[in-house]
Amino acid sequence: MNLNHHPVLEYLERFPGYPFDPDVDTDFLSELEDDFPNIDLLEQIKAFRWHYDGNPAKHFKSLRPALRRWLANALRFDRQPF
Repeated sequence: MNLNHHPVLEYLERFPGYPFDPDVDTDFLSELEDDFPNIDLLEQIKAFRWHYDGNPAKHFKSLRPALRRWLANALRFDRQPF
C-alpha cells in the first residue's frame, strides 16, 4: 500500500504534541494496519485525541505506545467510535 498522502499520516502530522516523523510513522502506520485490519484507524486516532481534551501529549510520555494500547483496547472491548 502506498502511504504517501495517507489520511492517517496527514492527521498525525497536525496532531498537537505528536512527535511526527515521516519515516517512523509510515512504518508505524503500516504495522497498525497489519495488526488492526478491522479497525477504522483514523476514527480511533481522532477519538484518542479528543478523549484527552485534544492534547494527549500532556498525559503520556510516548504517544505511539499509548495509541497502540488504545487500538488494542478498542479491539478487545469492541469499542468503535461510530
